Amino acid sequence: MGLKKVWPAVMAVLGAAGLAGVLVLMFTPLSRRLTHWLAGQDWSSMDVAARSAAVGQVRLSVVQVVTAVGAGIALIYTARSYRLSRRGQVTDRFTKALERLSSAEPYVCIGGVLALEQIVQDAPDQGRHAARVLNAFVQRHTQPAGAPNDLASVQLPEEPGEMVQEALRALTTPGSRRRGGSWPPVDLAGRHLAKARLPGADLRGALLKGATLRGAVLCRARLDGADLADANLVQADLSEARGLTVEQVLAARSLHECALPEPVRSDPQVSERVSRGE
Repeated sequence: MGLKKVWPAVMAVLGAAGLAGVLVLMFTPLSRRLTHWLAGQDWSSMDVAARSAAVGQVRLSVVQVVTAVGAGIALIYTARSYRLSRRGQVTDRFTKALERLSSAEPYVCIGGVLALEQIVQDAPDQGRHAARVLNAFVQRHTQPAGAPNDLASVQLPEEPGEMVQEALRALTTPGSRRRGGSWPPVDLAGRHLAKARLPGADLRGALLKGATLRGAVLCRARLDGADLADANLVQADLSEARGLTVEQVLAARSLHECALPEPVRSDPQVSERVSRGE
């Protein structure tokens, strides 16, 4: 039996025990003994009326304490019930979003992406799970980049489809990591993403090794620690990209006509490769 089912029974037992304690103290000699103990030496100097008043005060205090404890327990139970209910609602919404993402209709898939975004906004603790789903979705709906000699025999799209582009936007939109906590690194290694539109994208620590980003728009993107080894950056727009280093750029396979931010662009090794069309 799960804790969710046991919890109401526990609350009922505690409530019954508290009520029984109140009844015992109010309607048995225990209340008089408790008052005697609390009064100490003053008890012997009290007359009958004073002793009765003191017993009444003790009984009232006990009732107030038990009432406060009961209210606290009820508040805890209500909060827990709310959390469990909310968790169930989030799980249900997540499941429905996954069903939309598995649809063959692009507009339904886009609806699933937007649903995941909304879930992350409402429940930031689901951010990591949403990121993993979106990343898997992009990998499933994109082609491997392929070696340059193989491109002639493989029909690769000129640019990502609308649903892939929407998933990329949701996966890399600035602020998602703050809302969603610790997101896993974006893994687009070895994927064909020519002409992907990701201006201002958050690609910190992204795995882009061997990816084709030919003509991709990555202006103002955050690329701190991104792995660009063997990436195709021909005609890619990385102008004003933040966190980009010379070492990252030199690790790329192709830089021909790639727009780069200063001071990376003015580095002698980088400028030489760009000018040579490499």
